[in-house]
Amino acid sequence: MRIAFVYDALYPWVRGGAERRFHELGQRLASQHDVHYVSWQWWDGPSTIRRDGVTLHGVGPAPALYGADGKRTVREAVGFSLRVLPAVLRGRFDVIDCSATPYLPLYPTWVGARLSGARLVATWHEFWGDHWDEYLPDRPMVAGVAKALERAGRGLGDRVVAVSPFTARAMGMSDDPRVSVVENGVDARGLASAKPADSPVDALFVGRLIDEKRVDLLIDAIALLAPRFPEVSCAIVGTGPERERLARRATERGVAERVNFLGEVSTPDLRRQLRAARMLVLPSVREGYGMAVAEAQAAGTVPIVVRSPYSGAADLVRDGIDGILVDASAHSVADAIGALLADDPRRVRLSEAARESGAHRDWDEIARRMEDVYAARSAEASTVAGSMPWS
Repeated sequence: MRIAFVYDALYPWVRGGAERRFHELGQRLASQHDVHYVSWQWWDGPSTIRRDGVTLHGVGPAPALYGADGKRTVREAVGFSLRVLPAVLRGRFDVIDCSATPYLPLYPTWVGARLSGARLVATWHEFWGDHWDEYLPDRPMVAGVAKALERAGRGLGDRVVAVSPFTARAMGMSDDPRVSVVENGVDARGLASAKPADSPVDALFVGRLIDEKRVDLLIDAIALLAPRFPEVSCAIVGTGPERERLARRATERGVAERVNFLGEVSTPDLRRQLRAARMLVLPSVREGYGMAVAEAQAAGTVPIVVRSPYSGAADLVRDGIDGILVDASAHSVADAIGALLADDPRRVRLSEAARESGAHRDWDEIARRMEDVYAARSAEASTVAGSMPWS
């Protein structure tokens, strides 16, 4: 099959979960299929290049994805949407997998698929619904339009993929026969075998430093724990507009020496950090999936995850078995961290169960399942590929 991914962000220039998903799928599917990626041009040189077996098509110079407030800009999403259609038509693809988060590019991609005869798969990482009212409290009209377009976008696609049961439920499509739940994956073997970093930490956060990640809850939790656990330590991996505010908060709470901001790290270094951490703390109140949680489990790091009506990360955790679920408060986070610091045998049991859970989410299996989704129409003609060679 001639397969195209359509998304405005591209790994490794952008390192979120959606970017990782298309990157990992592309690497594996390229051994059997002709794989393309339509995105902004994040690289130097010609607009079309080959990289790691995948053909990259740049529709224009990559602009900033986020504004000063740390939120995705409407201008960028509109700009990318206006450039997608010609690239889709030129590609003459058999299958197009378009990320529906953000969802605006899904509309021109749908038009291109209909005109070219391509099969369209819409992959939803998140579905906001009424959360738009909280996201744009000062612009109710814009929030209303955003909700309407998002809701209508659910109908675009020959197949719809939700990356978690949470997202499928949020879309109101759990029972729709067009919908497949195919989670994000992890490099389970690479994470399990990575050498731990030289400096272990008690609590690790991994993610973009934006307000909905609620890293402030983790910093406050460390401050609450400090009197009881004088050596408690925390590391924060990631960058974003909240970086300076969070550093000031650590200073104000008297834990600046306990909270180490590591910034952006390479994939090998992230694996080493995960292997060295006793716990991963995800206080985020908005997650379509929770890639950091899945990777932590595969590394044997116990995840502590905040429950939220806008987060699917809690679906990855069996509370008290392979992780811990907590309320969105500094005291709840501190209680969970403190309980494991005081009971290492329990932490080890949870770690072993977490590693077992993570092993079932390997990218090889996710690629096989997505190939089945892509090949659905071809299956009628008995052209589905057999066992894949990447195992």
